[in-house]
Amino acid sequence: MVKKTDEVKQKINVEELVALAQGRFAKKNAGLAARMKTGDKITLSINPEDYICSPEIDAFWKPMTGLLGVPYGRIVQIAGKPDSGKSTAAMLVMKAAQQNDTLVILWDAEGKFDSARFKERMGGDPSQILVATSRNILEGIQQVAAYVKAVKEILPNQKILIVWDSVGASINSAEDEENEDISKQPGVTAKEVTFSIKRLNQLIEKYRDEDGGYSIAVLCINQLYAKIGFMAKGDAMKGGAELEYLSSLILGFTRKGMLTRTKGGNKVKWGIETRIKSLKNHLFGGDECLAELDLIVTASGIEPAKEAKKKNPDIEEDEDE
Repeated sequence: MVKKTDEVKQKINVEELVALAQGRFAKKNAGLAARMKTGDKITLSINPEDYICSPEIDAFWKPMTGLLGVPYGRIVQIAGKPDSGKSTAAMLVMKAAQQNDTLVILWDAEGKFDSARFKERMGGDPSQILVATSRNILEGIQQVAAYVKAVKEILPNQKILIVWDSVGASINSAEDEENEDISKQPGVTAKEVTFSIKRLNQLIEKYRDEDGGYSIAVLCINQLYAKIGFMAKGDAMKGGAELEYLSSLILGFTRKGMLTRTKGGNKVKWGIETRIKSLKNHLFGGDECLAELDLIVTASGIEPAKEAKKKNPDIEEDEDE
Protein backbone atom coordinates (compact mmCIF):
# COMPACT_ATOMS: atom_id res chain seq x y z
CA MET A 1 0.00 0.00 0.00
CA VAL A 2 2.80 2.45 0.81
CA LYS A 3 4.42 1.80 -2.56
CA LYS A 4 1.13 2.38 -4.42
CA THR A 5 0.52 5.69 -2.57
CA ASP A 6 4.00 6.89 -3.48
CA GLU A 7 3.34 6.08 -7.13
CA VAL A 8 0.10 8.09 -7.08
CA LYS A 9 1.88 11.05 -5.53
CA GLN A 10 4.57 10.98 -8.20
CA LYS A 11 1.95 11.24 -10.94
CA ILE A 12 0.38 14.42 -9.53
CA ASN A 13 1.22 17.52 -11.56
CA VAL A 14 -0.33 20.47 -9.74
CA GLU A 15 0.19 22.90 -12.62
CA GLU A 16 -1.66 20.54 -14.96
CA LEU A 17 -4.52 20.21 -12.46
CA VAL A 18 -4.88 23.99 -12.29
CA ALA A 19 -4.92 24.24 -16.09
CA LEU A 20 -7.46 21.42 -16.32
CA ALA A 21 -9.74 23.05 -13.76
CA GLN A 22 -9.43 26.43 -15.52
CA GLY A 23 -10.45 24.77 -18.78
CA ARG A 24 -13.81 23.85 -17.28
CA PHE A 25 -14.84 27.52 -17.34
CA ALA A 26 -16.38 29.17 -20.39
CA LYS A 27 -14.78 32.26 -21.96
CA LYS A 28 -17.27 34.52 -20.20
CA ASN A 29 -15.84 33.28 -16.88
CA ALA A 30 -12.20 33.71 -17.93
CA GLY A 31 -11.63 36.12 -15.05
CA LEU A 32 -12.82 33.53 -12.53
CA ALA A 33 -10.55 30.90 -14.05
CA ALA A 34 -7.57 33.27 -13.92
CA ARG A 35 -7.94 33.50 -10.14
CA MET A 36 -7.18 29.79 -9.75
CA LYS A 37 -3.49 29.20 -9.06
CA THR A 38 -0.95 27.28 -7.04
CA GLY A 39 0.05 28.42 -3.57
CA ASP A 40 3.48 29.72 -4.62
CA LYS A 41 1.78 32.31 -6.85
CA ILE A 42 0.10 33.97 -3.84
CA THR A 43 2.64 36.49 -2.57
CA LEU A 44 2.66 40.09 -1.41
CA SER A 45 2.83 42.19 -4.56
CA ILE A 46 5.91 44.36 -5.14
CA ASN A 47 4.30 46.00 -8.16
CA PRO A 48 3.62 49.72 -7.48
CA GLU A 49 0.55 49.49 -9.75
CA ASP A 50 -1.14 47.34 -7.09
CA TYR A 51 -0.99 50.20 -4.59
CA ILE A 52 -1.97 53.84 -4.20
CA CYS A 53 1.33 55.49 -3.40
CA SER A 54 3.09 58.85 -3.44
CA PRO A 55 6.16 60.38 -1.76
CA GLU A 56 3.87 62.26 0.64
CA ILE A 57 2.26 59.15 2.10
CA ASP A 58 5.40 57.03 1.71
CA ALA A 59 7.01 58.98 4.56
CA PHE A 60 4.72 57.37 7.14
CA TRP A 61 2.93 54.56 5.28
CA LYS A 62 5.94 52.45 4.32
CA PRO A 63 7.68 52.42 7.73
CA MET A 64 4.40 51.72 9.57
CA THR A 65 2.97 49.04 7.27
CA GLY A 66 5.88 47.63 5.26
CA LEU A 67 3.75 48.19 2.13
CA LEU A 68 4.33 50.31 -0.95
CA GLY A 69 1.06 52.15 -0.37
CA VAL A 70 -2.66 51.63 0.14
CA PRO A 71 -3.44 48.28 -1.52
CA TYR A 72 -6.20 47.65 -4.05
CA GLY A 73 -8.52 44.79 -3.17
CA ARG A 74 -8.40 45.41 0.58
CA ILE A 75 -10.26 47.32 3.27
CA VAL A 76 -7.90 49.57 5.22
CA GLN A 77 -8.90 51.49 8.32
CA ILE A 78 -7.54 54.56 10.07
CA ALA A 79 -9.02 54.94 13.55
CA GLY A 80 -8.41 57.51 16.25
CA LYS A 81 -9.66 60.13 18.67
CA PRO A 82 -10.93 63.53 17.44
CA ASP A 83 -8.40 65.93 15.91
CA SER A 84 -5.66 63.34 15.54
CA GLY A 85 -4.98 63.71 11.81
CA LYS A 86 -7.25 60.96 10.41
CA SER A 87 -8.96 63.05 7.75
CA THR A 88 -5.70 64.72 6.76
CA ALA A 89 -4.20 61.29 6.12
CA ALA A 90 -7.29 60.37 4.08
CA MET A 91 -6.94 63.51 1.96
CA LEU A 92 -3.30 62.70 1.25
CA VAL A 93 -4.32 59.23 0.07
CA MET A 94 -7.03 60.82 -2.10
CA LYS A 95 -4.48 63.15 -3.67
CA ALA A 96 -2.11 60.21 -4.24
CA ALA A 97 -4.97 58.33 -5.93
CA GLN A 98 -5.53 61.20 -8.34
CA GLN A 99 -1.82 61.27 -9.12
CA ASN A 100 -2.10 57.55 -9.97
CA ASP A 101 -5.12 58.15 -12.27
CA THR A 102 -7.40 56.45 -9.74
CA LEU A 103 -10.91 57.86 -9.44
CA VAL A 104 -11.92 58.90 -5.91
CA ILE A 105 -15.36 58.25 -4.43
CA LEU A 106 -15.74 60.07 -1.11
CA TRP A 107 -18.53 59.09 1.27
CA ASP A 108 -18.51 62.29 3.35
CA ALA A 109 -20.68 61.24 6.29
CA GLU A 110 -19.32 64.05 8.47
CA GLY A 111 -19.91 66.82 5.95
CA LYS A 112 -16.50 68.31 6.68
CA PHE A 113 -14.56 67.82 3.45
CA ASP A 114 -12.83 71.12 2.70
CA SER A 115 -12.46 71.48 -1.08
CA ALA A 116 -10.43 74.69 -0.73
CA ARG A 117 -7.91 73.02 1.57
CA PHE A 118 -7.70 69.96 -0.67
CA LYS A 119 -7.02 72.13 -3.70
CA GLU A 120 -4.98 75.04 -2.36
CA ARG A 121 -3.03 73.45 0.48
CA MET A 122 -2.64 69.88 -0.76
CA GLY A 123 -2.70 70.24 -4.54
CA GLY A 124 -5.62 67.89 -5.18
CA ASP A 125 -8.54 68.41 -7.57
CA PRO A 126 -11.89 68.37 -5.74
CA SER A 127 -13.81 68.76 -9.03
CA GLN A 128 -12.76 65.20 -9.96
CA ILE A 129 -14.11 63.58 -6.78
CA LEU A 130 -17.46 61.78 -6.74
CA VAL A 131 -19.11 62.58 -3.41
CA ALA A 132 -21.83 60.70 -1.52
CA THR A 133 -23.23 63.06 1.09
CA SER A 134 -25.76 60.94 2.99
CA ARG A 135 -25.07 60.42 6.69
CA ASN A 136 -27.50 57.51 6.74
CA ILE A 137 -25.51 54.27 6.53
CA LEU A 138 -27.85 52.40 4.20
CA GLU A 139 -28.44 55.40 1.93
CA GLY A 140 -24.71 56.19 1.77
CA ILE A 141 -23.68 52.70 0.72
CA GLN A 142 -26.37 52.81 -1.99
CA GLN A 143 -24.89 56.05 -3.32
CA VAL A 144 -21.37 54.59 -3.32
CA ALA A 145 -22.48 51.40 -5.08
CA ALA A 146 -24.35 53.44 -7.71
CA TYR A 147 -21.19 55.46 -8.40
CA VAL A 148 -19.07 52.31 -8.75
CA LYS A 149 -21.55 50.69 -11.15
CA ALA A 150 -21.77 53.87 -13.26
CA VAL A 151 -17.98 54.15 -13.49
CA LYS A 152 -17.52 50.49 -14.42
CA GLU A 153 -20.22 50.66 -17.09
CA ILE A 154 -18.31 53.43 -18.87
CA LEU A 155 -14.74 52.50 -17.93
CA PRO A 156 -14.53 48.79 -16.96
CA ASN A 157 -10.79 48.97 -16.17
CA GLN A 158 -10.89 52.20 -14.18
CA LYS A 159 -9.28 51.95 -10.75
CA ILE A 160 -11.27 53.39 -7.84
CA LEU A 161 -10.53 54.54 -4.30
CA ILE A 162 -13.53 54.57 -1.94
CA VAL A 163 -13.08 56.68 1.22
CA TRP A 164 -15.70 56.46 4.00
CA ASP A 165 -15.19 59.45 6.29
CA SER A 166 -16.32 58.50 8.74
CA VAL A 167 -17.88 55.27 10.00
CA GLY A 168 -18.42 56.69 13.48
CA ALA A 169 -20.28 59.77 12.21
CA SER A 170 -22.72 57.76 10.08
CA ILE A 171 -26.20 57.30 11.53
CA ASN A 172 -28.33 54.18 11.38
CA SER A 173 -31.89 53.93 10.06
CA ALA A 174 -33.38 53.97 13.57
CA GLU A 175 -31.65 57.26 14.38
CA ASP A 176 -32.67 58.74 11.04
CA GLU A 177 -36.32 58.01 11.81
CA GLU A 178 -36.10 59.73 15.21
CA ASN A 179 -36.58 56.43 17.00
CA GLU A 180 -36.49 57.17 20.71
CA ASP A 181 -35.62 53.59 21.71
CA ILE A 182 -31.91 54.23 22.34
CA SER A 183 -31.31 50.70 23.58
CA LYS A 184 -31.77 49.29 20.06
CA GLN A 185 -29.61 51.80 18.19
CA PRO A 186 -26.10 50.42 18.91
CA GLY A 187 -27.13 47.03 17.59
CA VAL A 188 -28.72 48.58 14.52
CA THR A 189 -25.55 50.55 13.78
CA ALA A 190 -23.36 47.44 13.97
CA LYS A 191 -25.69 45.50 11.66
CA GLU A 192 -25.85 48.29 9.08
CA VAL A 193 -22.09 48.91 9.16
CA THR A 194 -21.59 45.15 8.72
CA PHE A 195 -23.94 45.18 5.73
CA SER A 196 -22.08 48.14 4.21
CA ILE A 197 -18.62 46.64 4.69
CA LYS A 198 -19.75 43.36 3.13
CA ARG A 199 -21.27 45.35 0.26
CA LEU A 200 -17.91 47.06 -0.28
CA ASN A 201 -16.24 43.65 -0.25
CA GLN A 202 -18.73 42.49 -2.89
CA LEU A 203 -17.83 45.45 -5.11
CA ILE A 204 -14.11 44.73 -4.66
CA GLU A 205 -14.63 41.13 -5.75
CA LYS A 206 -17.14 41.81 -8.52
CA TYR A 207 -14.95 44.26 -10.40
CA ARG A 208 -11.69 42.35 -10.53
CA ASP A 209 -10.01 42.56 -13.94
CA GLU A 210 -9.65 39.72 -16.44
CA ASP A 211 -6.35 38.60 -14.92
CA GLY A 212 -7.86 38.45 -11.44
CA GLY A 213 -6.27 41.70 -10.26
CA TYR A 214 -8.10 44.17 -8.07
CA SER A 215 -9.26 47.61 -9.19
CA ILE A 216 -10.95 48.97 -6.04
CA ALA A 217 -9.33 50.12 -2.79
CA VAL A 218 -11.31 51.03 0.34
CA LEU A 219 -10.18 53.36 3.13
CA CYS A 220 -12.44 53.70 6.19
CA ILE A 221 -11.95 56.48 8.72
CA ASN A 222 -13.24 55.59 12.17
CA GLN A 223 -13.39 56.83 15.74
CA LEU A 224 -11.89 55.29 18.86
CA TYR A 225 -13.73 55.58 22.15
CA ALA A 226 -12.93 54.45 25.68
CA LYS A 227 -14.46 51.13 26.69
CA ILE A 228 -17.09 51.48 29.39
CA GLY A 229 -17.92 48.95 32.08
CA PHE A 230 -16.46 46.99 34.95
CA MET A 231 -12.85 45.96 34.29
CA ALA A 232 -13.05 47.49 30.79
CA LYS A 233 -9.71 48.79 29.58
CA GLY A 234 -8.38 50.43 26.45
CA ASP A 235 -10.23 51.74 23.41
CA ALA A 236 -12.72 50.26 21.00
CA MET A 237 -13.65 51.16 17.42
CA LYS A 238 -17.13 52.18 16.39
CA GLY A 239 -19.21 50.16 13.97
CA GLY A 240 -19.03 46.73 15.56
CA ALA A 241 -16.59 43.85 15.30
CA GLU A 242 -17.20 43.01 11.62
CA LEU A 243 -15.42 46.13 10.38
CA GLU A 244 -12.41 45.23 12.51
CA TYR A 245 -12.43 41.64 11.25
CA LEU A 246 -12.71 42.59 7.57
CA SER A 247 -10.05 45.31 7.71
CA SER A 248 -6.72 43.88 6.57
CA LEU A 249 -4.84 46.84 8.02
CA ILE A 250 -5.70 49.23 10.88
CA LEU A 251 -3.63 52.23 11.92
CA GLY A 252 -4.49 54.00 15.19
CA PHE A 253 -3.99 57.78 15.51
CA THR A 254 -3.58 59.43 18.93
CA ARG A 255 -2.98 63.15 19.35
CA LYS A 256 -0.02 63.94 21.59
CA GLY A 257 -0.37 67.70 21.67
CA MET A 258 -0.97 70.98 19.88
CA LEU A 259 1.69 72.87 17.96
CA THR A 260 1.70 76.60 18.60
CA ARG A 261 3.65 79.69 17.72
CA THR A 262 3.53 83.26 18.95
CA LYS A 263 2.12 85.68 16.41
CA GLY A 264 1.34 89.33 17.12
CA GLY A 265 1.68 88.67 20.82
CA ASN A 266 -0.85 85.83 20.70
CA LYS A 267 -0.35 82.09 20.82
CA VAL A 268 -1.82 80.48 17.69
CA LYS A 269 -2.28 76.84 16.72
CA TRP A 270 -0.71 75.75 13.42
CA GLY A 271 -0.78 71.96 13.72
CA ILE A 272 -0.68 68.95 16.00
CA GLU A 273 1.72 66.20 16.90
CA THR A 274 0.17 62.77 16.68
CA ARG A 275 1.33 59.21 17.19
CA ILE A 276 0.28 56.37 14.91
CA LYS A 277 0.36 52.73 15.94
CA SER A 278 -0.11 49.53 13.99
CA LEU A 279 -3.26 47.98 15.49
CA LYS A 280 -3.60 45.27 12.86
CA ASN A 281 -1.54 44.31 9.82
CA HIS A 282 -2.37 41.09 7.98
CA LEU A 283 -0.58 42.17 4.81
CA PHE A 284 3.05 42.49 5.85
CA GLY A 285 5.06 39.28 5.73
CA GLY A 286 8.50 40.61 6.59
CA ASP A 287 10.49 40.35 9.79
CA GLU A 288 9.63 43.73 11.27
CA CYS A 289 8.14 47.17 10.70
CA LEU A 290 7.58 50.10 13.04
CA ALA A 291 5.09 49.64 15.89
CA GLU A 292 4.58 53.39 16.29
CA LEU A 293 5.69 56.67 14.75
CA ASP A 294 5.27 60.32 15.75
CA LEU A 295 4.01 62.71 13.07
CA ILE A 296 3.49 66.43 12.60
CA VAL A 297 0.09 67.18 11.04
CA THR A 298 -0.68 70.58 9.50
CA ALA A 299 -3.20 72.00 7.05
CA SER A 300 -0.80 71.12 4.22
CA GLY A 301 -0.07 67.51 5.10
CA ILE A 302 1.84 65.08 7.30
CA GLU A 303 5.54 64.73 8.05
CA PRO A 304 7.52 62.50 10.44
CA ALA A 305 8.08 64.47 13.65
CA LYS A 306 11.85 63.89 13.75
CA GLU A 307 12.34 65.38 10.30
CA ALA A 308 9.99 68.29 10.97
CA LYS A 309 11.75 69.18 14.23
CA LYS A 310 15.16 69.09 12.55
CA LYS A 311 13.97 71.64 10.00
CA ASN A 312 12.11 73.70 12.62
CA PRO A 313 14.00 73.42 15.93
CA ASP A 314 11.92 76.25 17.44
CA ILE A 315 8.64 74.26 17.30
CA GLU A 316 6.53 75.02 20.37
CA GLU A 317 4.52 72.10 21.74
CA ASP A 318 1.59 72.09 24.16
CA GLU A 319 1.23 68.47 25.25
CA ASP A 320 -2.27 67.13 25.92
CA GLU A 321 -2.95 66.22 29.50
